[in-house]
Amino acid sequence: MEHFSIRPFKDGDIDFAYKLDTMERWNHTRNDIKRAFSFEPNGCFIGEISGKPVGHVFSVNYGRLGWIGFLIVEAGYRRRGIGTLLMKRAIDHLLSCKTKTIKLEAVPIIANLYRKLGFVDEFDSLRFIRTDGKITPMLSHCVKPLKKREITQLAKFDSEYFGANRIRVLKGLYQDNPQLSFVSYSGSRILGYIMCSKAESGYRMGPWVCIPQNSQVARELLIKCVEKIGLYEEIYVGVPALNKTATRILHDFDFMQYSKSIRMYLGKKLETERVDGIYAICGPENG
Repeated sequence: MEHFSIRPFKDGDIDFAYKLDTMERWNHTRNDIKRAFSFEPNGCFIGEISGKPVGHVFSVNYGRLGWIGFLIVEAGYRRRGIGTLLMKRAIDHLLSCKTKTIKLEAVPIIANLYRKLGFVDEFDSLRFIRTDGKITPMLSHCVKPLKKREITQLAKFDSEYFGANRIRVLKGLYQDNPQLSFVSYSGSRILGYIMCSKAESGYRMGPWVCIPQNSQVARELLIKCVEKIGLYEEIYVGVPALNKTATRILHDFDFMQYSKSIRMYLGKKLETERVDGIYAICGPENG
């Protein structure tokens, strides 16, 4: 009889996780997985059958908020409850960290797995892609390249909308992609920022967070980012469906919706999140 066990994820498992990600066409690079693991090494787990890796799950603790992502079980080992057991391990880890709310983004086809574990639907999270299109340059003295020394202030601004401080994630993204990170100021006050990263194919845009009262800043940040990446590169972005301003801006710049996920939560509903300022998520794996 095959024996199933769960153990901590290790550096040596990154190639296995990258293989599963590639098979699922999730479009993450090996470095994306390595970076996500570095955010919370104690919250990432491998599922094994008789010593053979067959699946994994990652989690990250932001204090009162926890996030779960990168749940993949190898195709030949599905429908055996392995995904459920991995999820329970990740949930237990986050609860041991005293999180009050746990969030994730679910592909609709497997959302029932999460509902059975107590997760509640919150809103749709839309997926857009831009493959080409024209863009009108916009001169803005308010949009500047983000500097490393600004990350602490940026994380405080970001937490006003995300609902928790995710400075580890912002530092990691910036470290790998400083040339694709921009911020907008009015005097010393941050109005918004945007970060992008190279995906396995094309680029991934997000997080993209701006004050809701000034959609012009959001547009300027988007234009700066697209100009830096290149007009004819594939750009992927995930957007909360509740942010109608973000979806309207993306349509204006020739982004097309191609799929969606479901934002779900477990535990206490997070009242401090302000979706009207979240123009793009960081990623389904960590918010």
